[in-house]
Amino acid sequence: MSSDSDDPQPKRLLYDMQERLVTMRNRVRQQQRTGQVARDAHLGLAETLVEYHDMLYKYRHEDAVADRFPDIGDIRERMGKKAYVMEEAPGDTSNTRPVERPALLELPTRRLLEAARELDDISLTLGFAPDTSANPSGGVSLTAEDIHNATFAGVSDFADSTFYERLYDDIEGDREGGAIIVVDAEDARTGVGKTSAAVAFAKYIGNVFNYQIRDRDLVLSGQEYLSLYEKQPGEDQVSVAVWDEAVGAGSGDARRAMAQENVDLGRAWQVMRTQRVVTLVTLPDWGDLDSRLQKLADYRLWARRDIGQVQAYEIGTTFEGGDLRTRGLGPGEGAEPISFPDMKDIEDPQYLALKAKKDELIESGELDADAVRDTSDSSEGESDAGADLQDIADQVADDIDRYISIHGGNGTKYINEDLIEADFDISGNKAGKVKSLVERREVAP
Repeated sequence: MSSDSDDPQPKRLLYDMQERLVTMRNRVRQQQRTGQVARDAHLGLAETLVEYHDMLYKYRHEDAVADRFPDIGDIRERMGKKAYVMEEAPGDTSNTRPVERPALLELPTRRLLEAARELDDISLTLGFAPDTSANPSGGVSLTAEDIHNATFAGVSDFADSTFYERLYDDIEGDREGGAIIVVDAEDARTGVGKTSAAVAFAKYIGNVFNYQIRDRDLVLSGQEYLSLYEKQPGEDQVSVAVWDEAVGAGSGDARRAMAQENVDLGRAWQVMRTQRVVTLVTLPDWGDLDSRLQKLADYRLWARRDIGQVQAYEIGTTFEGGDLRTRGLGPGEGAEPISFPDMKDIEDPQYLALKAKKDELIESGELDADAVRDTSDSSEGESDAGADLQDIADQVADDIDRYISIHGGNGTKYINEDLIEADFDISGNKAGKVKSLVERREVAP
């Protein structure tokens, strides 16, 4: 690399430009969350990108970046130029007129954010990473207040993290999908806050996208997780789910690689990603997860021995062999540390509901949440007077159209057990049982 990279002067200038870019990007991102990005914010980000690109351009032939130096020709060629759009004349909706405006406004904001990320990556690869030694722990933090404020587009330290920026781009960028985030622990340790982390990040993401997480979105059972597919709103609304103790509770285990449930889970992950479902999965150790599920995961949050902190990684596969690889997300070569609140201490209702499910599993003496769920369903059915459920099934079958919903993502019709639960004032498990009884009668949706 050029000796210029060791010169403090260009480094200082680049750090200043990085700070300016972060400021402009945060401004745009905040406006995105509140609705419309203002014209001056869009143009300011574009101008900053071009200046930043100019500063890095002389390093474009360095071996580390030569084959991936960003091309921002589409942005640069519009600088200073005008374009014309047809707009309605004031007070006359039947007439339009050509209006002159900056050509840069023709580019979508997500293109500018994508370019900003690419330039950041190049800068970090070249060694122009800000010095974080002033903060021994480095990284960013997510607080309980941040989680609450996310509903109102509040700016947070966590929103500036590389992990969140990548995740947000996956959800709102060209891909417009969901994501699978695995939360595991250093040395497979227990008690380091994996569940707390999963719930904290899930609630923040849910609030950003105006999705109200319910207790049913936090599960232990693999079968219960699979049943969430029909209950999520679909691609028009980002939603969130937490699957806690995936391997420890019996599902997704690499030792059960040929199990049908693992195959079904793999398919579900592919489908739920297209339906814009963000799933946070906790398990003791990354290596215990079925290899097919590993390849379908997008991010890994590694809970450290220092309770209340994770490090973020991006998950991918090699081009030739398809082998798994992880890449640290953050400044420099390492993964960015992210601290999170203790959801038990703040008595978060969803965390406590999930903890209650986990306590029930432990008290049962079972190691398989699916088995406990099946046992619960069976015992409930015995005390239910099966005839009552049969009667309800009869009523549902006779008025089947009332209980049919259309999946928001794939347009298929299905029997909505939530409607059965509400109409007959029965538990979710009983409603599921009624649904099964109706389906056995082959009543077409």
